[in-house]
Amino acid sequence: MEVANSFTLIPGTMANCYDVSFNGKRFLIDAGTKGSGKKIIEFYNTLRSKPDLVLITHYHPDHIGGLSLVKEEYNPAIYVPDGEIDVVMGKKKMVPAKSFLSKFVAVAMKSAPVKDVHPVSEFKYEGVVVIKSNGHTPDSTSYLFTNLRALFVGDAVMKDGEEITVNKTFTLNYDEALNSIKTLSQEKEATVFPGHGKPFRFDRGKHEDIREE
Repeated sequence: MEVANSFTLIPGTMANCYDVSFNGKRFLIDAGTKGSGKKIIEFYNTLRSKPDLVLITHYHPDHIGGLSLVKEEYNPAIYVPDGEIDVVMGKKKMVPAKSFLSKFVAVAMKSAPVKDVHPVSEFKYEGVVVIKSNGHTPDSTSYLFTNLRALFVGDAVMKDGEEITVNKTFTLNYDEALNSIKTLSQEKEATVFPGHGKPFRFDRGKHEDIREE
């Protein structure tokens, strides 16, 4: 089925999940919480469509919680950052950040394992560039759709007021996260679609002023 190039924020999910129609394929970026899985399915069923591919930015439960439901319903090809695939498959536990809240979420929010997934190193699709943006999690990954000038970053970077930063409460390695922001900020022509909050542009924020406290 041929669909026009576009991107849509799927309504009702806890963390932002995006549907991207590109070159005749539908991509789902992240899968929200377990409850979000139902919202994603409702979204695609309303369109009488389905995701062909799923691109996961990182393994936090508000980004992979609905993945098992999406897999069961549509059986798309799912790509996960290489260093986090064992967590998604249920072979290892997520490594939380130092904060109490991060440790609590790691215990309280469980995601159903999904066995049939692929490492993102195997993902090859013309017009989509994989950008390593680790720090928030061990192998956080962003996806740049070059023709759409759209950069999907998960929680690798966010905008807080006028400052471009990262959520320290849930970030595993803050220094690495800052380096990843510098890498991502080179994409000044792209609109950034974060896992939380509204889209923004790197050329309209103050990422240079970020300092470790």
